[in-house]
Amino acid sequence: MPREDRRIIFDLAETYKALYTLSQKQDDAPKMIAGAIESIAIASGDANNVEVTIINPQFSEKAKVIYSRDFVAAALMMLCRGESIPLPRKASKTVMIDADRVILRVMV
Repeated sequence: MPREDRRIIFDLAETYKALYTLSQKQDDAPKMIAGAIESIAIASGDANNVEVTIINPQFSEKAKVIYSRDFVAAALMMLCRGESIPLPRKASKTVMIDADRVILRVMV
């Protein structure tokens, strides 16, 4: 049976927007400072977490926030819905991290 493997690529600004929006909506999620993502990577020692370094050059602030991969995927899916990017409900969704982009992999 044929399968579909789709990748939706987000730059760091889009990823910041998605994470910031979802973190503000959920009370138990770690909050982000205003600014921009300086770097994003898989957290050392735990492949199920993503470490996001945020910098606010206006106030010389820098913060590290750790989110689960599921939280990052949920934030990116929410952004896709807002941008009218269709996502199959039954598809398997995973997050892949590159140096300057985040990829939502959708497999049907």
